[in-house]
Amino acid sequence: MPMIDPRRLRKLRGGMSRKKLADRARVSERQIRRLESDPERIRPIREHTLNQLAKALGVDSGVLTGELPPPESGEAEVPDAGRVQIGAQIPPKARLAYDLVKRRYGVSMTEIIGVAPLFFALLAEGSLARRREKCEEAHGALKQLQEAWKEMGHGVAEAGAFLSEQAYLHEEDSIEKADIFGQHVVENADDFVGTAVTLEETNPFAAYLRELSKSLDKRGAVDVGDGELRYGSPSRFPDYDIWSDEIDRMANGSPDARRTLELGYARLSDIPDELTGEKRAAWLEKKLPDVYRGLKEGSPVAAFAQIVAASTPEEIEKMLKE
Repeated sequence: MPMIDPRRLRKLRGGMSRKKLADRARVSERQIRRLESDPERIRPIREHTLNQLAKALGVDSGVLTGELPPPESGEAEVPDAGRVQIGAQIPPKARLAYDLVKRRYGVSMTEIIGVAPLFFALLAEGSLARRREKCEEAHGALKQLQEAWKEMGHGVAEAGAFLSEQAYLHEEDSIEKADIFGQHVVENADDFVGTAVTLEETNPFAAYLRELSKSLDKRGAVDVGDGELRYGSPSRFPDYDIWSDEIDRMANGSPDARRTLELGYARLSDIPDELTGEKRAAWLEKKLPDVYRGLKEGSPVAAFAQIVAASTPEEIEKMLKE
C-alpha cells in the first residue's frame, strides 16, 4: 500500500477547502482530515484514493508520496542536493510495463528509474560477452573448414579465408567499440557478404534479449519481439511484453479491456479496488474510444493501435506527417 506525505497534501491543497477537494476527488472530507492530521506521520493510503487525490490536485501521484518533487511555484523551497529531476516521453505500453513491475515486485517508479543504468549496462555487457564467445567459436570453426578445403585442393579456399577473416575482424571491432546493435557490421557488410544488410536482420542485442527471456523458468514473465523496422527508421530496441498473463487477468480476458491498458486510456492504479472480474473489465472497456472497440487481430486499425501503444507522442506525430 502506498504512503502519502501529509505535508505535501496540505501544501498542494493550498487555499482549497477540504470539502472542495473531497468533492473533486470523490473521497470523504473525513478521510482528507485524517490524512492531514499529523504532518510528521506518513500514512498508508489505498492506491485508488491516492490517484483520485492526485488527479483532483493536478499532479502525479508520486508528488503526494514524495517520490517526485512538487511542481514549481512562487514559493522558495530548499533544494534536495541529492536528487535531480528528469523527464522523458515514453510509450503507453512502456508506462504499463512500469506499473506491472511496480505491482509485482513492490518497487517505486523512482527506484526503477534510478537503477535502470545498472540493468542496461549489465545487459549490454552480457550481450557483448556472448558475442565475443560466439565470435571466437565461429572463427575457430572457420579455420578448421579452411584447412579442410586446402587439404582437398579446392582453389576457392583462399577467397573463403579472406571473406571469413573480414567478417571476423568487423565483428571483433564492433564488440570492442561496444556497438551493441551491430551497426558497424551492417555498415561494412558488403566487404564480406557482397550485398546490403539491414539493421533488423542483424541486431545482436535484440537476439540476446530474446534468448535471455526464453531461458526464464517463469513462463510469460517477459516476451521479447524481433525489433523490426517501424515508421521508416530502425527501431533498435525490440518490442516486448511484461507479465502478459497479469494484463489478461486484470482485463478478465477482454481484448478491449486489455487494449485500454496498453493504449494508456486507463492505468492499473486507476481501477477502483472494489472492482473485480467482469465488472473490472466492463469499467476498462468504457474507457476505450469507440474507434478501438471490437477490433479483430490483424486488422489495419488493430495494427495502428499496436503502433500507438509502442510509440511516444513525438513518434506518432512524425508518422502522421510522413
